[in-house]
Amino acid sequence: MEQLELIVVQLEEAKGLIEKGRVAHLRLAFILLDSVTELILHRTVQSMLWDQEMLTGLLSTYEQLAAGGHVEAAAEAEAVKAKIISKSELNKIDRNFDAKVAFLVDRAVLDSALGPVLEKLHKYRNEMYHRDKLRREVIKPATLIYFDSACTALDSYRQLYTAYGSPSELGPELKRYAVTDGPLGLARQDLPQRIAGRLRREVGLDLPQVRSALAQYLHARLDQMSQGLAFIEDNLGVPYLVRGDALRLVQANLTATTTLEQVRGRKYPYSKVDLELWRSLVSALRSIDDKHDLVREYASIEDAFEPFEQKVERAVMDLERHLSLQDDIARGK
Repeated sequence: MEQLELIVVQLEEAKGLIEKGRVAHLRLAFILLDSVTELILHRTVQSMLWDQEMLTGLLSTYEQLAAGGHVEAAAEAEAVKAKIISKSELNKIDRNFDAKVAFLVDRAVLDSALGPVLEKLHKYRNEMYHRDKLRREVIKPATLIYFDSACTALDSYRQLYTAYGSPSELGPELKRYAVTDGPLGLARQDLPQRIAGRLRREVGLDLPQVRSALAQYLHARLDQMSQGLAFIEDNLGVPYLVRGDALRLVQANLTATTTLEQVRGRKYPYSKVDLELWRSLVSALRSIDDKHDLVREYASIEDAFEPFEQKVERAVMDLERHLSLQDDIARGK
């Protein structure tokens, strides 16, 4: 029961931080939710891989029998071999968040619709934790989505064994579920699912509000990209620039001898058509009523335009730095 208590305490702490509502608290809640989600995934994976060592030993026995001419042992060896996961794959699953998700989705333990959601949220956590990148505009909806997703993962929670202790030995976070369901409440097999359902109801997920926030965030970034391209064309100081040239320039591999005609004549990964498509896809988010479909489509759009967005941001920053330097020179600084 202590194993489950560790999960519940993290979820309860995250809930409390969400209720505070400030960006600093939401950031910490998000990190806690990522941690507890990976803990749930890890334990569930381990509950499904407990037999790997046994199967490896069994395979060796069958192969020895088959080498001695035992026909049935040869067939059994093939059947056992099909169930064994390679050491390299086991190491990958053990160390990698996305690999855990993929494994559980492949085994139908997690809904396939949840996989891309967890992967995207974990990517946000890595940005937040390792690179201090905080997406303030969507930190609240992202945290609410992660709380809901963590509860969904808890719905599928499995562990090798559960040791039931006295309710008096438990902390208040887990004990409150015993109060609701009586002294036998903690012995029920569906306890993780009931806890997940209750926490999900207490925190809530206002899908229309989340959907609106995500769409506004992506629209604002697309607006910023368009403004950045216009800024480059208006301030680069190259004669005869027309609308559309900046879109090519930020993608071009420029050298000292590259001409504008050469830039215009080349093919690039991104075009005006992509900008229009992204805008259309973001607008279409408002018609999605399934929470997992919403986040999956949001992630797909963001992943599609982010590499180009980074090119525009770098180009704008470089030009701003150049213009500032020229201004300083003109002032004699």
